[in-house]
Amino acid sequence: MPPRNSGSKTSAKKRRPKVSFGANTGGKRKAGPAGDSDTEPSSSTKRSRKDNTSGPTGSGPSTSTGATNTGGAQSAGTSGGTANAAANDASTKTKTRARNRWGIRPKEVPENAKPTQKAFQRFIRGICGLLTQTDVLPSAIEAQKHYGERFADVDDVREHMRGLVDESRTSVSAAKDLATKLIRDAKRITGPIANDIARIPEAHLATVFTMILKSGLKGFCPDLDGPVQSTYNQLHRHLAVSAFQFLSSSFALAALEVNARVAEDTELLGDMYDNYTYGTLAQKTRMERRRPGSLSDSIKHNNEFKARGRLAKVRFDTAARLGLRKPVQRMAFVQEAHSDDEHGAQRSVREKPGRNPVVGMFFQEELDPAAEQYRRRNAKAGQVKPQTRVRSDPLLPASDFGVILPDNVPIDYFTPEFVNALTLKERARYVNTGVAFPLEDFAFDEAHEEWKTMGKKEFMEMYGDDVLAQYDVPTQEEIDEIPESDVEDDEDIEINLEDTDDESGMDVDDEEV
Repeated sequence: MPPRNSGSKTSAKKRRPKVSFGANTGGKRKAGPAGDSDTEPSSSTKRSRKDNTSGPTGSGPSTSTGATNTGGAQSAGTSGGTANAAANDASTKTKTRARNRWGIRPKEVPENAKPTQKAFQRFIRGICGLLTQTDVLPSAIEAQKHYGERFADVDDVREHMRGLVDESRTSVSAAKDLATKLIRDAKRITGPIANDIARIPEAHLATVFTMILKSGLKGFCPDLDGPVQSTYNQLHRHLAVSAFQFLSSSFALAALEVNARVAEDTELLGDMYDNYTYGTLAQKTRMERRRPGSLSDSIKHNNEFKARGRLAKVRFDTAARLGLRKPVQRMAFVQEAHSDDEHGAQRSVREKPGRNPVVGMFFQEELDPAAEQYRRRNAKAGQVKPQTRVRSDPLLPASDFGVILPDNVPIDYFTPEFVNALTLKERARYVNTGVAFPLEDFAFDEAHEEWKTMGKKEFMEMYGDDVLAQYDVPTQEEIDEIPESDVEDDEDIEINLEDTDDESGMDVDDEEV
């Protein structure tokens, strides 16, 4: 058996934490998905981010800050000098935010503007009638025809204008009906989007719909298939920004935590509109048009990932708070180590193929009760109790992503039978990941509780070597014969979970991730 190197380091996909096991940076393996803001440890590990001091990049028109040419046409040499002067002048000034095709990128939105951005997105969905995550925009063909009628060539202009005026007189009544219907529908639907929309006063929404109808639109329906800069689409952009600013100045959005100063920034709101409408909503709409039902499936799986991520975070925080061995903390940190839940009326636990029964018992009998006690001691008045995870007998079968082998978990996360049946390449992934638990006879014996906080050397001598003897661990010669594969090397969060003899505690940084 080759010596176990505790100095391996893992890399995760972009925006996902990397788990470090020592100073040796050789030999990298992908970690499980632990990058959702709901799953990253918030106060249990030391984190470090690489400061991004370079401004956002993107394509688009640039602003010239050079000297103004007042002498008419210039020669090529003079133009070059002017360009150089402009470049030097620009380098001494604050760089403006780069523009892109779909407005402002989410990561470029200032932190103090994010609640306003969320409220603006809810408002856009409301006037579009998209009250759930699975609702998508309809085709704008009919709406464009209605809008284009006012610009049609007619023989009797006077009669045509009279008809348009008569139509606008009915806008107030129609707008009230639209506002009433929107609020009624929002209150009938259960969900965060509908709940937020239902909090906007109906009278103010009626004014918004009046603005939309009097502008010549049949309703608020952007054209996702046409040019963004078309008159039709730019009218929608103007109406969305102006109407949102009206609601903000009228304090109709107080329940949505809108920052009035941010809401006054017309350019920022316009960029937010472009990004959300022609980025997020357009992408979801095209996905659903190509394959009906795909959006619903995507949201369902996303909810399942988030549910499992929240469970992993709670258990990891609990393990860190109890000062358990680093391999145990590392196991709790990896999302794939936990059972995923069926997202629905009940959170039904599913099977985890190959998982050692000791792992499930420790999670359920040690970490979960400790987490619940901590929650009760620190609960706030009116705080909602977490939904109970239902365990049927037998458990529901594993989901399509529940069979993924978790990386960075100690080898005894799996049963010996499961590991020994894996391929050589798969077994090699767990050579240096250590051992988390003693044999089942000692894991839950109160007389042997000291194993939970032991250092690596002492634990391996007393318990770990006996556990490791059950597994067919590849030799170094066998590992050397495995062809190296390309591994992503992203600059991500560093989390020190090295298995050492010093188990007095981890360096803790309360900085929010």
